[in-house]
Amino acid sequence: MLKENLASLPFQEIFKLWSQLSVNHGYIASSHAFFQHTRDKNLKMVILEFIQCLKEDNKQLTLLLQDSGVLAPTASLTASKIKLTDIRGKTIIHDSDISAILSMNIAASVIAVSQALEMATKKKHLTKYCELHMRYALLGAKLIELSQKKGWLLAPTQ
Repeated sequence: MLKENLASLPFQEIFKLWSQLSVNHGYIASSHAFFQHTRDKNLKMVILEFIQCLKEDNKQLTLLLQDSGVLAPTASLTASKIKLTDIRGKTIIHDSDISAILSMNIAASVIAVSQALEMATKKKHLTKYCELHMRYALLGAKLIELSQKKGWLLAPTQ
């Protein structure tokens, strides 16, 4: 699992990167399932954007790990490509539930990137984490706006 040049990143940062990459694989798999069940086109677009952010995040995390001589975890499931025109199956998960779970996943991604940002020791890592942090935050804001518009929020926002 490890190569010889582990000195390039501290162990805590390597562990954080590896863990975040593993969690992202889970978020991608669950987002694919959510995509198949949602009816709302705007929510589908947010899900696709979240998957894209996660995949870009994973590319960067994998490169950082490889630079440190660490093998990245592999995704357990390889989901087929999804499109906005995909037909959904039986209603099992409601759009409001998908929105709530997706909000939690996006919030967790913001926190994970914030923690990685705090531990980052190299300028190129700081820059990438800042960019990812902002993308996840904007995506979360977009989902909150959509949830408010659709009446999916559990509490009023004023």
